[in-house]
Amino acid sequence: MHVLIIGEQPIFCEGLATVIRRLYSSAETRVVAGPRPLSGVDTSLADLVLFDAGGGALSAIEVLSDFVSKTNGKIALFSDRSSPGFVREVMDLGVAGFIPKNMSINLVESALRMIEMGGRYVPDILLTVEADGFAESSGTFIGAGQEKLTPRQRQVLQELGKGRSNQEIARVLGISIATVKLHVNAILQSLGVRNRTEAAIIALRSTPLPRVEDPA
Repeated sequence: MHVLIIGEQPIFCEGLATVIRRLYSSAETRVVAGPRPLSGVDTSLADLVLFDAGGGALSAIEVLSDFVSKTNGKIALFSDRSSPGFVREVMDLGVAGFIPKNMSINLVESALRMIEMGGRYVPDILLTVEADGFAESSGTFIGAGQEKLTPRQRQVLQELGKGRSNQEIARVLGISIATVKLHVNAILQSLGVRNRTEAAIIALRSTPLPRVEDPA
């Protein structure tokens, strides 16, 4: 996997590079940081682009729209701005994720895993409104239906929150892929969500689920 990290702040971009190397040790990571980082940058080989838009000129919607249109890989956008209107505009451009720069490292890693596996990541600020296919209603979306899950399903939900694929979940929990698929379908039905990405967001945003010693 080729990862390209772009931004005006070298220290922040190098920090993201450290996170990527920890998550994906075999990834080829390139950092383009400094004044005017978009000038002449080649994104053609990048499977994943981490773009630090900061809060200044790079975060202008016109600039972001032009960048997205010229980039084939998945884009995770980091920003100091996080108003609902701005986040919605950015997500409407087609980026794979919007990550506020004040998020914890653990949440950043979970968000990047979700994006890498094909999901879309949106921050808390949009989880109470309808945006980009993630429909909420007055906070009832988060955690609703978790009490219906079996201990094993709670474990599977925890792994979904980490961005794991069915194959990875099967390996971690020591069960078959077919069993994982059955659990995922049951989880979606119990939580009232439409896909595993929405379920993963619930896992990331809800309070920690209780530890399960002997799953059913």
